[in-house]
Amino acid sequence: MNNKWQLLICVLVSLHGQFGHAAMPLAAEDLEELIKTKNKKVAATTLELRGVEKRLGYLKRSFIPTGEAWVGQEKFQTGPYETMSEPMYSLRANLNLYRGGRDSLEETSRKAQKTSMQVQAQQVLQNELFEARELYWYLVYLKEIYSLYTSTLKQNENNLSKAVKRINSGLSTNVDKLEFEISETQLRQDMARISVSMSTTQRRIAALLGLEAETQFETISAVPHDHNDTTPNQTMDFNLFRDVRLELANKVDFEAQGKILKRWWTPRVDVYAESILSNFRERSFYTQNDQIDNALGIRLSFNFDGFQGQYDGEALTARSLAAQLRADQIKIEAEAAFNTAKQELTLLHDLIHEGERNVEKGAQYLSQTQSEYARGVKNSPDVLSATLKQLDFKKRFAELRRDYAIAKAQLQSLLASEP
Repeated sequence: MNNKWQLLICVLVSLHGQFGHAAMPLAAEDLEELIKTKNKKVAATTLELRGVEKRLGYLKRSFIPTGEAWVGQEKFQTGPYETMSEPMYSLRANLNLYRGGRDSLEETSRKAQKTSMQVQAQQVLQNELFEARELYWYLVYLKEIYSLYTSTLKQNENNLSKAVKRINSGLSTNVDKLEFEISETQLRQDMARISVSMSTTQRRIAALLGLEAETQFETISAVPHDHNDTTPNQTMDFNLFRDVRLELANKVDFEAQGKILKRWWTPRVDVYAESILSNFRERSFYTQNDQIDNALGIRLSFNFDGFQGQYDGEALTARSLAAQLRADQIKIEAEAAFNTAKQELTLLHDLIHEGERNVEKGAQYLSQTQSEYARGVKNSPDVLSATLKQLDFKKRFAELRRDYAIAKAQLQSLLASEP
């Protein structure tokens, strides 16, 4: 495939990415709001949290009288009596007075379940947000290096033009020309791959943000770096780390449910009232009023289930203790991960400074090599090597800033553990 076809492919891929769909302006600061409002996983956990919140207030509702009512008509024939058809009804009301503290424990369990769901919702939000931030900075990085390749390609074309002049002047051979032509082919191939990576990355971002799959994004052209960034100096309370809070909420839930089951022996005390209309088949009175029973009383109830509740309660107590142990271990690991992330940020910050200096030195090296090439001191491989070396320096500098931005996003996700 000749250079013209390669150029055409590269241009078509690039144009499809830029003009196939209207570009949507997107900044890193926009991602959190878009994830909250557009991402369906986040929306789903929000609905689940609302559902859990609806179950709160159990203790107060347990003292609201409960009731049951039914009415019917029955056709029957009893002994020697003729076939009869009579109405029936039953009205029952019950008021809870005491259940051995089980209602209070159930309310404690439900509050813990709400905390657990809050943490899970936050986990989903932060996971989706981190992935969006990671992809965003990768997209900006791809755009930056695509621009670097474009500049390098122009530089290669200038070098090729100079080589042709030297060949025409008898100062060089066709090998010089071939060096730059081969380099041009490789540069265009790399640009085509980068262009495809940009399309793939934008598609993944669009999916996370709940947008059309082929949405294109207008972003900044290079990954920025704040030399005075204070993120590596941040601290956090690891008792508030998401996974720790989740395990502690589970601990409270299991503990409360276990206590409920182990209180199988405590009685229930209820006040009840009922009115029942029986028919002639059940109450052999010809007058319907004589078939009505009205009652008001207090009931003391005990339940024995063969100690099954006791054993199930012990099992939940064990799960509660296990959740506490997991919380303790997660806290240790989270602190280690947090300090490692801060250390990595500090290292990347230092490497960025070194990378910036290398870019400056690479520019000086390339300029001096081109000057010596023009005087005949250097040859085409020297110029090509200096050109590609400068490209590598710039790519490395962009990679460091990209890695810093992603590492910072990860640290931000950890810091967002606080409620």
